[in-house]
Amino acid sequence: MSFDFSNIDWRAQFFPKREGLSMDLTTIDVMKAFAVGLMIIDHTGWLLFPEIEWFRVFGRLCVPLWFFLIGYSNSRDIPPRWMAAGVVLLISSLLVGLPALPLSVLFTMAFIRLGVDLFWRFILPRGVYFWWVYLLLVFFWFVTDKVVEYGTLGFLLANMGYVVRHRERVVEYLGEAMPQTFIAVTLATFGVLQCMQFGFSMLGAMVVAAGLLGMFFILPSFEAKTLPGTANHAQAPLVRFMGRYTLEIYVLHLLVLKGAFGLQKLAAWVIG
Repeated sequence: MSFDFSNIDWRAQFFPKREGLSMDLTTIDVMKAFAVGLMIIDHTGWLLFPEIEWFRVFGRLCVPLWFFLIGYSNSRDIPPRWMAAGVVLLISSLLVGLPALPLSVLFTMAFIRLGVDLFWRFILPRGVYFWWVYLLLVFFWFVTDKVVEYGTLGFLLANMGYVVRHRERVVEYLGEAMPQTFIAVTLATFGVLQCMQFGFSMLGAMVVAAGLLGMFFILPSFEAKTLPGTANHAQAPLVRFMGRYTLEIYVLHLLVLKGAFGLQKLAAWVIG
């Protein structure tokens, strides 16, 4: 991991160049674009329509996708722009009367990049303790989720991406069935905990379960690759934008929604 403040090109951090990327879509572009759409639905429900459960039901399905991609990535760098964006979002929350904690998921993702390799270096030679450590991380979710979004549950979700990217190494130590078993158990754990946390109706819980079941069949075989011939598809510009400017979209849409939330509160106060 490299994180040297003295050598940071701040202009490149806030306005990174994306030259050299293929005009054809990639599987990562497609997954990110799908996750961005669900994320906007989720946050709209959180801030503007908390009484309508369907915003949060569908929104829950973006969470495993984001963390999967963090764990799938081989990068361990923590871009300063993540931290800067996290601070901006923290300030915006305080300005409209939202609680400071939990901190933005950007901080969770930074902690994951710091810890993922350490976790596997510890656990692979001690496979007999794997599920005990897993249960401990699930238990600590009840505390860590109050500090950073998704806490140790986010860490477990990210490791779905790790076991897919490093399947051979994981299988060597923990057995052929481990990658799919780990993904199945983690998705089920996430679904149960989220349905309990949000108090979804039976139908809402079934929709969440159906979405997670679909992920179980897709994620174990995920591979980052270019999709030839997709550059000129009608939806390609939108998917490229959503897939390659996710941080910008994340920050901007939250600032807009928090602004609307703040105005909503102000109007309610004025009206009395």
